[in-house]
Amino acid sequence: MSANKFLTAILVVAFAATAISAKARATEQPLPVLTVTVFAAPSQSVWIPTLIKKAGFDIKNGFRLEVIEKPSQVAYADFATGVDPVCYCASTAAVARFLQQGADITLLWNIFTYDYFIISSDPTLRSAKDLEGKTLLADTVTGSWAIASWFLQQEGVDFSKVQLRSAGIRGAAGLAELTTGRVDAVLVTPIDASAVLSASAGSLTAFSVYDADIWRKYARSPGIPSIALGAWRNWVAVPANTELLRKFYAANLDAVALVRSDPDKATDLIVQGTAITREALTHNLKNFSRLIDIRPISEYKESIAVLTQKLLPEGKQLDRPLTQAELDAYVSNFRPDE
Repeated sequence: MSANKFLTAILVVAFAATAISAKARATEQPLPVLTVTVFAAPSQSVWIPTLIKKAGFDIKNGFRLEVIEKPSQVAYADFATGVDPVCYCASTAAVARFLQQGADITLLWNIFTYDYFIISSDPTLRSAKDLEGKTLLADTVTGSWAIASWFLQQEGVDFSKVQLRSAGIRGAAGLAELTTGRVDAVLVTPIDASAVLSASAGSLTAFSVYDADIWRKYARSPGIPSIALGAWRNWVAVPANTELLRKFYAANLDAVALVRSDPDKATDLIVQGTAITREALTHNLKNFSRLIDIRPISEYKESIAVLTQKLLPEGKQLDRPLTQAELDAYVSNFRPDE
């Protein structure tokens, strides 16, 4: 072969390789990005998104997750006005209020189920009825209190016999109230229960206010939804966004599977961003992981109906009961496998 023909052959091969490489680059698409808003730590809403990113479950499921942490009031203001269309921190009570105020928001899947705990240093205080004659500290201006007080009354507590003090305290502050003897018991979230119990060296007792047998008399749902993923309906209506949500749902399941199989590893991955102690986080993931319940929100519709049409309006946490049309819009028919 002459030198010219050889050079020509080399150039042809090089040109072909360049064309194939360019075509391959052209067909490569960057991963779609899903941006979600969460409450800033120490809120639980930051845990699973952080775990998804740290463990790479977003990339595994074909998308890239971006998490925006905001103080709760800012996060809710931006969600209620549509500035942030996706909220991984949608409280059933709070977001129902936004719905009544005109926000076209829907819930897609449950994240955390409801529970609250009575913590006490009194070894004789082991059940709801034991609160009678005692001083109970609770944050009584929340939807969670409306539910807790309803359960306590269902369990026979006569609140005329309970000295109730209202204050929004967390973690160590609640422990201080107990150890100084200013109150006999405090009503706290699961996070605060873990913070207090993990630091108490076994000196405190705790029991749940939630009673599944009582709740099943009113709703056949698997529990009471506490925090869900919510989104604006016009955003969800875009097919590409719905597909992103399905990928995100799959990543949620991966994250929860890791929490269940290896809570110590999950703790290692997310503890730095939780603003709570390693001991409290480990305690929570090992003792209260049952409260993480990722499933389509439609499976909780009966519970949401009881909450938004009865308990929350009666507890002055909603101005009025949701209408059936509002409830149907609020509880989506999201299916992760369609």
